Amino acid sequence: MSALTFILKKPPQYTLDVSRLTPDYLEGKTLARIKKIRLRYGNQKIAAGELFTISGMETDNIIINHSTEKLIGVGHEMTHGRIEVKGDAGNFIGQKMQGGTITIRGNAGTWAASSMSNGYIEINGNVGDYLGAGLPGDPHGMSNGHVFVTGDAGDRVGDRMRRGIIIIRGKAGDYCGSRMAAGTIIVLDKAGKNAGFGMKRGTIVLAKKPKNIAASFKSCGNLKIQFLRLLFKQLIEMSKQYAFFKKYGPEAHRFAGDLASKGKGELLILQTIKTGS
Repeated sequence: MSALTFILKKPPQYTLDVSRLTPDYLEGKTLARIKKIRLRYGNQKIAAGELFTISGMETDNIIINHSTEKLIGVGHEMTHGRIEVKGDAGNFIGQKMQGGTITIRGNAGTWAASSMSNGYIEINGNVGDYLGAGLPGDPHGMSNGHVFVTGDAGDRVGDRMRRGIIIIRGKAGDYCGSRMAAGTIIVLDKAGKNAGFGMKRGTIVLAKKPKNIAASFKSCGNLKIQFLRLLFKQLIEMSKQYAFFKKYGPEAHRFAGDLASKGKGELLILQTIKTGS
């Protein structure tokens, strides 16, 4: 069978909620029935067949073509299968995701991986604020899963994160890892102000030392950290796309904190970068 493919007929003028276009919701439905599914478009609901040219039957493998930042809710609460978005996507990518894979071939908006509990999200571009965070009122942010961003991320990455791993190959904004309870965040370019603000546990790995580190973090000096050696090795073995971790060694300057929150987390500033890798 061929992938179930949705091609936007024209760029939407308003936000288009595609949270129903998941392997879970579409499983067992015929193509005719899928075309009749009503999607929220602005302040109205319109049949999917009016908005998209739809073909294919493999509901476990979904492709959305000609996507724009107006499409929100991609992969909402999905538990299995695969969604590939060719183009940009809007807010709430993978919100409350419990399994499966989402790949965005472009940029993504705010609140990506919000309250995610399992699965894998790859964003081949930049992502907005609150990656892996919880919405206001949620008890925590991301509680498990794996997120990889090839570009930059906005502010508050991993806010209230409880478990899982976020890898950002570009830059991160201010308050990266704020109020973390556990988990791992890796930023391979510059991070903004107040990384780890209010964190209680967890690890933030930074390839470049930020301009400011809060006074509530205590310097523990340069250390060779076995955790980093094992983490990088595991990531390299997981996927060829992580081959770039070969150039990073296990030596890091460790800062413990946030002591103002009686936290036992850590900022690890990588010290060893192998040339020619």
